[in-house]
Amino acid sequence: MVNNGIQNIITFISVNLDDANLPNINEFISDYQQIKPIEDPIFWLSCGAFICLMSGLIFADIMKSKLNNWTKRKISPTPLKDPRTISSWFSFFTGLTIIFVSALSIINFSIIKSLIFSSTISILFGTSMWKAIKDLLTQVESGTVKEIDEFF
Repeated sequence: MVNNGIQNIITFISVNLDDANLPNINEFISDYQQIKPIEDPIFWLSCGAFICLMSGLIFADIMKSKLNNWTKRKISPTPLKDPRTISSWFSFFTGLTIIFVSALSIINFSIIKSLIFSSTISILFGTSMWKAIKDLLTQVESGTVKEIDEFF
C-alpha cells in the first residue's frame, strides 16, 4: 500500500518532468558563489561557538574545583585573578564577540560596526558577570549566600 503510493508519486514526478518544457534551465539557476573559508561568516560563527563552548567548560571546571576545595579543605575560592581563570573567561567572551560579528555580517552589517557593537556587548556582559561571580564566591566564603530574589 505504502510502496504503491510512493511509486505513484515518483511516476507522477518523472512524467511531469519529462513533459516540462524548460528551454534554458541554466538561466534560472543562479551561479553558486564559492566563498573562501576565511571569509565565510558561517565558518567564523562555528569557530566562535566552539571557542565559547570549550572555554565555558574550562571555566566551569575551574569554578567546580574552587568550590570543591572550599568545601573539603577550606581553601578560599575568592582569588579569581589567576591566569587560568582570566584566560578562560577572556576567551569565552572573545568567542562571543566572534559569534556576534559573524552573525551581524550574515545580515550585511559592516565588519567595523559589528566589531564595535560586539566588543561593547561582550565587555559589558563580561564585566557584569565577573562581578556577579566574584560577589557570589565572596558570599559562599562568608556563608551568607543570598537568594536569587534579593539580587533583583
